[in-house]
Amino acid sequence: MTRLGKRLLIIYGAIYILELLFEHWLKIPFVEIIQLYPFEFKSFHIWQIFTHPFIHNPQAPISFLINCIVFYFFAAPVEQYFGSRRFLILFYLSALGGALCGLAFSSVSGFNAPFLGMLPSLLSLIVIFGLLSPEATILLMFILPIKAKYLSYGTVLVTLLTFLAKANPYGAYHLGGILFGYIYFKGPGTLFDPNLIYLKYLKWQLKRKRSRFGVIDGDKKKDDDKPTYH
Repeated sequence: MTRLGKRLLIIYGAIYILELLFEHWLKIPFVEIIQLYPFEFKSFHIWQIFTHPFIHNPQAPISFLINCIVFYFFAAPVEQYFGSRRFLILFYLSALGGALCGLAFSSVSGFNAPFLGMLPSLLSLIVIFGLLSPEATILLMFILPIKAKYLSYGTVLVTLLTFLAKANPYGAYHLGGILFGYIYFKGPGTLFDPNLIYLKYLKWQLKRKRSRFGVIDGDKKKDDDKPTYH
């Protein structure tokens, strides 16, 4: 853990303890004020777009601890690549992107539930870690070894499928977090520059053509034979 990572975990932990005290002991609806509501709800306020990533469901402490564990394992290597300032931008830009996408789909049936938590940012970290260290081995659930690149692809695939199947009411938030994090990782100019897109297309064509050809050496025992090309 980096110094920044430790501070963020301490802040999130302190906020969650306050949530538990307010919600369960003082009976103050702390979460209802700060969580993000869809536009159709009268409880929606513009500040919720920025406050909702800092709170978590007070009824699910185990889920909060799992989020902290995911942050513990994936935040440090991503921060080392970006640096502390750009890491913070990535983390909260992913949260903002998740909020915007979630609100955009909030009028669709099945996606109009209030949202809170940092899971969009965490999913973004998992995907980016897989792109940075694709061959790194991760023990999934501390048991199953899996390459980081497959975990990254699997995270995107599962999130997309559950969104399309409307099996996850927060799917739009999660996809938005991944999308905005990926755009920041690649750089908007890199993703949308037509010249770079065309150059990548030419490289793909060249690689595809090369894959059609191979070289097989002839029998070395006979000096008269030459390599066979096909």
